[in-house]
Amino acid sequence: MICFVLSILGRIPLWAITAAIPALRPRNAWSYRRTLIFHAINAFMSAFFQVGFMYSTGEDPEAVAASSTASEVGFVWVEPLEETEVVGEVAEAAKVNNVKAVKTAGYWYPPFMQPNGQHPAADEQVILHIHSGGHVMGSAHPHGGPAGPVCSGLLEHCAQIKRVFSCGYRLASSAPYPSKNPFPAGLLDVISGYKYLIQLGFKPQNIIICGDSAGGNLAMALTLYATRNKLPSLPIPGGLVLISASVEWEITHNGPESSWKTNACSDFSNLFFTKGYTARSLLGNLAPATIATSPWISPASLKLDHSVVEKLFVGFPMTYIIAGGAETARDALITLRDRLQKGVGRDKVIYNEVKDATHDIVTMDWYEPERSEIFKDIALWINKVYAKSQ
Repeated sequence: MICFVLSILGRIPLWAITAAIPALRPRNAWSYRRTLIFHAINAFMSAFFQVGFMYSTGEDPEAVAASSTASEVGFVWVEPLEETEVVGEVAEAAKVNNVKAVKTAGYWYPPFMQPNGQHPAADEQVILHIHSGGHVMGSAHPHGGPAGPVCSGLLEHCAQIKRVFSCGYRLASSAPYPSKNPFPAGLLDVISGYKYLIQLGFKPQNIIICGDSAGGNLAMALTLYATRNKLPSLPIPGGLVLISASVEWEITHNGPESSWKTNACSDFSNLFFTKGYTARSLLGNLAPATIATSPWISPASLKLDHSVVEKLFVGFPMTYIIAGGAETARDALITLRDRLQKGVGRDKVIYNEVKDATHDIVTMDWYEPERSEIFKDIALWINKVYAKSQ
C-alpha cells in the first residue's frame, strides 16, 4: 500500500500534463476534469487487486437490524425462498456448491420513508434495484455503497416512481480468501427480493427489475429464472433495465477490433475480468468451462451453445439496455441486444449507447450531463412499459 500511494504521488503530475492534451486522454472528447477523475478511479481499482483488498463481506445485516438507525436507512429483512422454489439448473448448481437459500437484507429508498415496507397503493409502480460490485464487493445500504447514487438518481428523475427497493445479496469470494457464496447464492437472494415485493402486494406488471454492472448480470438471471420456470409465486416482471450489465465473465468478444481492445484505456473495470477473481469466486465447485457456457452467468458469451441461445430469451418482458460507448463490454452488450431482439422482437428491446461513456456512469454523480440523461430516458421508457401493461 505504501508503494501504491507513492506511485500515485508520482503519477499525478503526469496525469495533469497528459489530461491537458486531448489527444492523450483516454477519450478525446473527455474534459480535463473527467480525465483526471478517471485516472484516479482506475488507479484505485488497480489497488484493490494489486494490494489484495478485494475481499469484502458487505455490511452485516444483523448489526444493521440491531442498530437504532435501522428504520432510518430503510432496512427490512427478506425471507428466503422455499425449497420448492429452487428448481432446474439453478437447483443443480446450488447442490454442487452446497448453497442454500437464506434470509437476506434489503433497503427502501428514500431511506426515511415511514413505515419501511408498507403495502403498495393501488397500481403503485416500483423498481427493484440490484447493486454493482463485480459480485465480490458493494452493498445495497444507502450510505457508502454503489446503490445510493443509482437509487437516488432513479427517484429524482422518474416522477412516477415513489420508492425503490434495493435488495442486498451475498458476496462471493475465493482464494486467497475464504471461499464463500459461489453461484447461485447471490441469485437466490435477489429472487427472494423479487418475491418479497410480490408478497408485499405489488403486481408483477408494476415491478421493474433494474441492475447495473454485476447487478445487471443478476437482474438478467432473475428475469430468466421467472420466464423459464414459471412458478406461481414468481411471475414475470413488468420490465427489465440493464445498465452496463456484466454479461460475460470470460472474455469471448476479444477480436483485434473489439471494444475489449479499442476501449481498454477508457474502462476502469477491466481487472474484474482479466484477473479472474470474480469468475473463480462464482464457480466454486462448478467446472471451469461453466463460466463461459452457462446462460445464468454469461448470457452474452459467444461460447453458448446455439440451441441454448435460440430459446434463451423467449417470454422476456420489455427490456432497456444501456451501454457506454467507451466501455470494454460494449460488444458483449450488443450481442445481448441482438439475442434478446431475436427472442422477443425488436419492438420490445431498446438499446441506448451513450457516446464516450465509461462503465456504469450512473454510480458517478459527477458524470454529467450524461448520467441525468440516462435516468430521464429510463423514466420515459418506464412510462411506455406501464402504458402497454394497462
